[in-house]
Amino acid sequence: MRAFNTWIGIAAAGLLAVAAGGAFAQGAQQGGGGMGPGAGGGTPGGQTDMTRQQDRDRMMNRDMDRTHDRLQDRDRIRDRDRDRLHQQTRDRIYGGSLMTEQERTEYQDRMHSLGTAQERVQFRLEHQKEMQQRAQQQGAKLPSPPARSQLMRQERSRQRERAQIYGYSLMSQQELSQYREQMRSAKTAQERNQVRAEHRKEMQERARERGVSLPNN
Repeated sequence: MRAFNTWIGIAAAGLLAVAAGGAFAQGAQQGGGGMGPGAGGGTPGGQTDMTRQQDRDRMMNRDMDRTHDRLQDRDRIRDRDRDRLHQQTRDRIYGGSLMTEQERTEYQDRMHSLGTAQERVQFRLEHQKEMQQRAQQQGAKLPSPPARSQLMRQERSRQRERAQIYGYSLMSQQELSQYREQMRSAKTAQERNQVRAEHRKEMQERARERGVSLPNN
């Protein structure tokens, strides 16, 4: 009888062990492998952080694209204005299309350095003769050059402009062209006055740097 009871106890202990093992395996399946609510990588909070980072990356890329587009627009405008100024220079100088950019710059500098209308007219007459000879050598055709009387009228008009543009003697030909273009582009008297005021301030600073004086009026 005692042996029978001992056997019954051993069998009951074995059944309890088997039941406990099954419960442990079921719990492992439910809570393991990152599938349960307490798993680390797949939590709703982790997904929200990832979504926010993706949104920030998209916004940053969009801002970078907009900045790139603005820089490209600025460069296109600058190149367009530069090309327009170069074209105006070629058109203004007799035979400019037959000259190199360096020759046109030297021509402008020489014209800028001459003080009187008579000196400028004489220089332009000599230049016209040189350009006609170059055109003949290259088989090109140039329009008839302006006569001395016409050149004199142009130079007198230039002298009046020289008196009207503040700091004229401190400006390069390219700066003069840019200033004229700004004044032409100004649509109202207020805009033109603003251009003049900014130009005047710049010329006064340049005069101080070079140790020269400009009139106050």
